[in-house]
Amino acid sequence: MRQELVSVLGTSSVDNLIAKLTPTAETFGIKVNAGEGELARGTVLAVTAAGTYEVLGKTNGAVASCVLADPVDASGETAVTAVAYRSGNFNRAALIVKSGYTMTAADEDNLRKYDIILTDMMD
Repeated sequence: MRQELVSVLGTSSVDNLIAKLTPTAETFGIKVNAGEGELARGTVLAVTAAGTYEVLGKTNGAVASCVLADPVDASGETAVTAVAYRSGNFNRAALIVKSGYTMTAADEDNLRKYDIILTDMMD
C-alpha cells in the first residue's frame, strides 16, 4: 500500500508591508466608516471626529493615524470592525491612500506620533 506522506497545507505570499521589526507592529480594533469600499491591507487610515476611520485623503485636514492590517469590505451602509496597526515600521511604497492623493511630510509626521515609521525598501 502506497501513501502520500507530504502534502501542501497552505500557501503564503510576502507583501513587503512590514519593513523592520522595530518598533513592534502592534494591532488594535477599529470601526471603518460605511461606504469606504473594499480596503486592502496597508491602507493608511485617518480618524474622524466621530472616532471611526476613513481612507487617508478622503477629507481635507484628516490626520493619518493607523495602517490597516487585514483587508476589509466597508462598502455597506454600516461601519465595520477591522484590525489596524497602531505602531510599526512599514514600507513606504506598500502603503495605500485615496486614489489621487499623495502622502505628505505632514502625514508622515502624524504617523510618527503614533510610533508608525516609514522606510524605503528595495523590491
